[in-house]
Amino acid sequence: MSVYIVCLGIRFVKPSLSGYAGVVEGSEVCHAEWVQSWMLEAPQVKLPHTALTAFEVAWTTRDLSLLPSGMPRWLFLRWLEGQGVLFHGSPHDGLSELRPLLKEYNQPDEFSNRTGVYAASDGLWAMMYALRGPAATGMMDMGLRLRVGQDWSPMRYFMSLATDTPVGSNGRDLLGTGTVYVLSRDGFEPSAPYQHPGLGEVHEMHCVSPQRVRPLMAVAVTPQDFPLLVRVHDAARVRALAAVHPWGFPWLGT
Repeated sequence: MSVYIVCLGIRFVKPSLSGYAGVVEGSEVCHAEWVQSWMLEAPQVKLPHTALTAFEVAWTTRDLSLLPSGMPRWLFLRWLEGQGVLFHGSPHDGLSELRPLLKEYNQPDEFSNRTGVYAASDGLWAMMYALRGPAATGMMDMGLRLRVGQDWSPMRYFMSLATDTPVGSNGRDLLGTGTVYVLSRDGFEPSAPYQHPGLGEVHEMHCVSPQRVRPLMAVAVTPQDFPLLVRVHDAARVRALAAVHPWGFPWLGT
């Protein structure tokens, strides 16, 4: 069962957490006028004390079998954010070492084009990379905060997948299983806020290390663990639009 929340034309999916006392399954997310309609926010979930205790024990022992049965893994990753760690999502399991990747990222900002091991301080954003399935031929994603006066907004998300074979409008059909690797912050440089011509001042919650990195823990994840809407896009169309308007993310207009 899934719970759907509709706000300003956005529909995102929350996996059911029935059976956990104290869990809020359907509080509406309020968006200020400056928030774009395609931006998603994580569901607001209040966990029982027993779940928080289980998270702490699982982290201390590095034993995922101690997590509450049926609890979506994104909630454990959200808790881990408070432990001062970083996250690297990958469709590949069993990695004992992460190595800098030599590739062309073709990002409009300089930081996102560095050669290195990338990691996010936000678990949900890392999950997008872990859950990209083998049938997906492209992905657009976002995990950032927006400047609002003197403060920063809550995290805003976006995920869309492309494929050579039409799958309709449900991008969740293109998700697969994967792993989120939990990393120490040592050796990582965080990205600084910058001015995005389309969104204003933003802070992307990612970091990069030029060195090899050994994970502290590996958290297996499945599509059922991911609580957000996944869109589908035409990769060729987006490439054409991005060539003309490189800062027009996510290129939803005609």
